[in-house]
Amino acid sequence: MNGKSKRGLATAVAAGVAGLLLTGCGGGGRAAATTPDGWGTLDTKRLSVACPKGFEKVPTRKGNPYEVARATLTEGGVTVASMSVEFDFGTGMNTADTAVVGAEARIQLGATPVKTTEIEVTGPDGPEEARKIAYTFTSKGKEGTPPKGTKLDGVMLTGVDTEQRPYLITVNSKEGTLSHRDISDIVDSVALKKTKK
Repeated sequence: MNGKSKRGLATAVAAGVAGLLLTGCGGGGRAAATTPDGWGTLDTKRLSVACPKGFEKVPTRKGNPYEVARATLTEGGVTVASMSVEFDFGTGMNTADTAVVGAEARIQLGATPVKTTEIEVTGPDGPEEARKIAYTFTSKGKEGTPPKGTKLDGVMLTGVDTEQRPYLITVNSKEGTLSHRDISDIVDSVALKKTKK
């Protein structure tokens, strides 16, 4: 084997190893959930999800029996972003496709759906199918929220857990508060747990 052939083989082997590493780190399939340094976590019985720096855990909202965890980001006494986790928010939803239908029905009236994307989240036995719904809406100007008419971005992550029960993670924020990287990191942090009914 001449020098060129050896270099070519070495390059091919290196590329192959790099490809395997990328696959293990999310390039070709989710291997494990990741949480950025300094972020917090909403940890529940059936899943965990990270929330960006500055978010603080708060009590779940009264009147919403499905919500099990919540965190908010405030600036000057105004809530500019919020995250919540809900379980079993509807019946007959035992797949990612049916869960997304139920999730879309919960989007605020008047919101503009942007896109629904097929994604994967980390499960106890490997990647699990899920959906990401992006949308925009405007603030109603309620006390402690941005002024009426302020543009807000919304993202919903939904699917079913290991027992085919629906979950919903909702992230709403004032436009420009969270970056695309922040949202991507939130998705990458979702980890479903092995649970029993």
